[in-house]
Amino acid sequence: MRFLCFHGKGMNAQIFEKQTARLRQAVGGGHEFIFINGTIPTEPAPGLESSIEMPRSWVSEDLTQQRALHDGVVEFIMTQGPFDGLMGFSQGGGVAASALVEDARHRAGHFKCAIFLCAAPPIDPGLIRIGVSRTMDVATDGVVINIPTAHIWSDAGDVCPGMGKQLVRMCNEDLRDEFVHQLGHDVPGSLSDEGLAGAVRVIERAIERAKC
Repeated sequence: MRFLCFHGKGMNAQIFEKQTARLRQAVGGGHEFIFINGTIPTEPAPGLESSIEMPRSWVSEDLTQQRALHDGVVEFIMTQGPFDGLMGFSQGGGVAASALVEDARHRAGHFKCAIFLCAAPPIDPGLIRIGVSRTMDVATDGVVINIPTAHIWSDAGDVCPGMGKQLVRMCNEDLRDEFVHQLGHDVPGSLSDEGLAGAVRVIERAIERAKC
């Protein structure tokens, strides 16, 4: 399968590629992962201050800039696809979720599955077009993603504990798998063999469901 991948805030494509290296290797299967950069300059994420060049973000308070970024993601998907799935970490997970909402409404990308790592909830893509930025939530919007999804998140640590939990409930419960770890706001990999195994298990389950 071919996955389009979105990094977290204060990171970039290169960092996310390194961050997920062991996870992707463990999943195996000959999948292809394409990493792209956010377009909005920002401060480095905690812990990356001395090791990253050109940290990027996917979210802007400038709604014109936010709409341009959203349109750019849609254009990339349409011109560089097809992509079978999306993978996103933190803020980038919210971007991936927004793209899936867009796909569900307009059948733009025909995605088969998604991998969410400590993922933020989506911003409503329809409202962005009219200059409104609203974070979607299950109480207002209900279930908005109806393809197989893997959710890997943590309720531990000082940085964004619990990010990812809300998005779980916005995905079809019959098509989702969830792994909650104690590694904090990070991607399971070199820090824990147990965390890595749990993440791989739910990702492989989502991929298998997507093949059905």
